[in-house]
Amino acid sequence: MKAEASEHRKGGRPATRKDKHGRPVPVRASRDRPLKFFFENVPRSRLDEAMQLSGDDRLYRLYDAFHDDAYRRTSPGTLCRRFGISLQDLHDLWRRHNLSLGMIRMANHLPDIMGDLAEDSLSRDEVCLRCDGMRAVTDGAAERNCPACEGVGRVRLPGDAHARRLLFEIIGLIGP
Repeated sequence: MKAEASEHRKGGRPATRKDKHGRPVPVRASRDRPLKFFFENVPRSRLDEAMQLSGDDRLYRLYDAFHDDAYRRTSPGTLCRRFGISLQDLHDLWRRHNLSLGMIRMANHLPDIMGDLAEDSLSRDEVCLRCDGMRAVTDGAAERNCPACEGVGRVRLPGDAHARRLLFEIIGLIGP
């Protein structure tokens, strides 16, 4: 009986409640500070967009309630509780939405990045480091053709090995 009494305030009301994910929440949804913080820091227009693209009927109903004059004086926390939407649900929605937007932005750069990767993989001609492109080296008083470039002044260097391997993996020529 004592344990039961410690779980209740005066008047028999529970001191705290827990949402469906086990997070302690105040009895009055309008006093849920983490939920208030979420709504104060997430732009409403972007949250509306996320809810509309969510594919979740509960979030569609919440979106409709946010734009219904009948609920204009109802706090977002109260509406969330009414429609069974927890803070974790909102965090998951916001994370997934922003991850999708980020993936789209990243994918827009893939052609350029893959082009750079292909270029990094290419072999190239460079000035011979042994003779500095002079085609000859001096041994004491005698001058002779550079043994590294054979008197050409340039050498062919292979492309970046890691870039080549990654490129071959991407196009399916080799496994990971």
